[in-house]
Amino acid sequence: MATEVESPPVLDAEQPEVKSEEVDKPDENHVEEKQEDQENENKPDPEANAVADGEQAPPEENGSAPAKVLLYQHPPWNFIPSPLPACMKVETYCRMMKIPYEKVNKAGTDQKLPYLEYQGETKKHDLLSFLNSKFEVNADANLNDKDKATSRAFQCMAEENTFWSLMYYRWVDNFADTKKYFKGLDVVRKNVRPKLDQGKCVKCLEAHEIGKHNKEEIYAIGEQDLRAMSIHLDDKEFFMGSEPTTIDCTMFGLLSCLLHTADNSPLAKVVREDLKNLVDFCDRMKLNFWLDWNDLCSEEQVEETRPKSRLSVKKKKRTKSSEPTAEAKEGEASGEKEGKEKKEGEAAENKEEEPAVNGETAETPAEEPKEQAEGEAKEEEAAAKESEEKTEDAEAPVVNAEEAAADPPKADEAQE
Repeated sequence: MATEVESPPVLDAEQPEVKSEEVDKPDENHVEEKQEDQENENKPDPEANAVADGEQAPPEENGSAPAKVLLYQHPPWNFIPSPLPACMKVETYCRMMKIPYEKVNKAGTDQKLPYLEYQGETKKHDLLSFLNSKFEVNADANLNDKDKATSRAFQCMAEENTFWSLMYYRWVDNFADTKKYFKGLDVVRKNVRPKLDQGKCVKCLEAHEIGKHNKEEIYAIGEQDLRAMSIHLDDKEFFMGSEPTTIDCTMFGLLSCLLHTADNSPLAKVVREDLKNLVDFCDRMKLNFWLDWNDLCSEEQVEETRPKSRLSVKKKKRTKSSEPTAEAKEGEASGEKEGKEKKEGEAAENKEEEPAVNGETAETPAEEPKEQAEGEAKEEEAAAKESEEKTEDAEAPVVNAEEAAADPPKADEAQE
């Protein structure tokens, strides 16, 4: 019986101690896990920082969308997304090869356009080869060596020869209309900037041996190139067959700028009248890759991206500097208040010096001495007159007595 009684209390005393040890351990582990979670949350995420800093994130292996290419180009003008053939060429290639890109309009920049920026790397020359290497694409992969040679020859002709016929019309023959693009600038820059660009264009024409020809010869060179393009295109859908390639982007960039920015030029008239297959080719490229053409080059978009004057900022600065500060305004207000108080005080003093008599203001002290002097003068005059009258009355009898003594009355007159 003793053993049965003693055993339960021993077990009851030991069990709470074991439970307490088992409960304390999870608590300590739980606290440590919380501290680790907080430290992990406070650690910066390098990928998140890279995106927040404006850098393009690299393409992921799980099939997510790759980073976009930044395409710096000239803004829209004259119902075309960009008036430079090179800009149209690169953007059309990105659309054709489905390369993700973002367009950045750069109006009035001194840098040569277009140029690309991708993952912190900037590329200004040989842009299509750069895109092919970065995105592992090639529009001419299906062409044989002969077709590649033909494609390269036509592209060099369009970019190094025909292009300058277009520039001659834009900057020399039709310079008055080209200047209108800069109408938003201030008076000085809208006249100086076009002249500087015109001088650069003339130097380039001379360097390419085209500027040494006269007007008719320059347009004849461009016309011969355009007729060669039309003959090679013939009735094909694209220049190298049924599928678009790099040469189609180059030709579309040149022809679209010619038809939209130089529509009154002799070259544009030749294309519309005699080379209609080139016009159909441009319409075909628009339907395939430029369905948003009208939205990109609308009048609102053109006016929004047109170069504008910077003098408006300077005017604001001048008005701010010319406007008085808040302290100056307070000083002027306090001065005006003091002047008003002084005037009111002087008016109150004048009122006190002039007491009212029967509701009317009394005469001023300056006027009272004048009236007193006038009254005294009148009294003196009156007294002088009285004294004169008295003297006349006293002298009158004396005169009669003398007359009587000098002429005594006769006896006869006395008897009578």
